[in-house]
Amino acid sequence: MFAATHIGRDHLRIGRNNQDGVFTSPRVAVVTDGCSSQPQSEVGAQLGARFLGQWLSSQHELTPDLPGRATDALTGYLYQSVLALGPEVEPTLERYFLFTFLVAVRVGDRGMIFGLGDGAFLVDDELVRIDSGPDNAPAYCAYRLTTSGPRPEPQLHFLGPARRLAVMTDGFHHLERARLITLTTALTPNPLTLQRRLNVLAETERFTDDATIALLGS
Repeated sequence: MFAATHIGRDHLRIGRNNQDGVFTSPRVAVVTDGCSSQPQSEVGAQLGARFLGQWLSSQHELTPDLPGRATDALTGYLYQSVLALGPEVEPTLERYFLFTFLVAVRVGDRGMIFGLGDGAFLVDDELVRIDSGPDNAPAYCAYRLTTSGPRPEPQLHFLGPARRLAVMTDGFHHLERARLITLTTALTPNPLTLQRRLNVLAETERFTDDATIALLGS
């Protein structure tokens, strides 16, 4: 498993942190993307990536209900986290916990990709980009804990045999498929290889937004 992240130039320009989160294990890869209009959303993004990664690492079957169960578990975790910070649920959610997520899980030769919000993913060499929706307003899991609006549900994007899976935040949306394939193929066993490649790529590509990628497989 490999992961890499690069802070966007727009965030560097205004002194903002990288607002993405990432988790990798031998069977699970998670990327999360904090809401850019909330300067502390990286808190929830990082906590959410770790929670989802650890929760999914304990699951051993790729069933169609897995995305829903994982998202329900994350919703409960967010609620308990908010309560630990004080009684004002919605302001705390908005400040810290607005983030999208995209997950890849492998069991044997089968893989699954699901998520809430935008981003992109690779299944072997097939690239799929996920739009953020109308008005560039993606769904956030934290919206499930608010009193208004519909309850967001995760989307199952892929379930089937796969040799290699990669999930990434929307900072990669401008990158051509060929460059993404080059970035993620023929990696050495050193987990820092992907980060080094991304650092080199960032010298020529303009990553205006934070860009995070996590990879399962060879």
